Amino acid sequence: MNMEYSPRTTTVSRPWIVAVLSTAILSLSAVSVSAETYRWKDKDGKVHYGVTIPAKYAEQPYDILNSAGIVIEHIEDTSIPQDVIEEKKSLARQPLISQEERRIQSDKLLVIQYESEEDIINALDLEIAQLGYDSRLIDQSYESTGTSIRNQIRQAADQQRAGQEISADLQKEIASLYKRRARDERRRSAMQHREKDIRARFQQDLDRYRTLTSENRKTDEEQADQG
Repeated sequence: MNMEYSPRTTTVSRPWIVAVLSTAILSLSAVSVSAETYRWKDKDGKVHYGVTIPAKYAEQPYDILNSAGIVIEHIEDTSIPQDVIEEKKSLARQPLISQEERRIQSDKLLVIQYESEEDIINALDLEIAQLGYDSRLIDQSYESTGTSIRNQIRQAADQQRAGQEISADLQKEIASLYKRRARDERRRSAMQHREKDIRARFQQDLDRYRTLTSENRKTDEEQADQG
């Protein structure tokens, strides 16, 4: 489904609530993936570090450090098998909320963030307008670079016609201009993909918003009928 509307000024509703909920969702779904290091002592009391503990030291107390070198766990009871410890650590890294719970949180955030379908359309218009401004700057750079390339090539041709060798500085400048134009071409392509992604994201939000608000209206009507 395509959305074609004239740009309007966006009004963001209850921004502080949106920010709080967004932070909560992200923090709940975060998964710890920090690297860990083991620290133990040998029979002479010398401290050692490693990604694993040698078997001959596995039965004595040791520490587990995070990537910042901070002790996150001290193992005193070495009677617990290492595979059991690793399994517990793996379970601790699982997401704090399920995919379904995350979807529910996202739905709540969507309904709070936008008061109407028009708000979503306005937000899309604003992002596309900003993207258009950035695209125009890239297009200007691309056109300017193309003009410079043509001028430099014309100068090189004049030197050849005059029986002169093309100077090294001129060759270097032309090569640099071609690199700049190739960079602008990549940026133009990236902008096109970005606009496509933005429109797809807002279309998804709009479709989901319509579904949620329709369900809410239906629930309210059913409750009114029962009342």
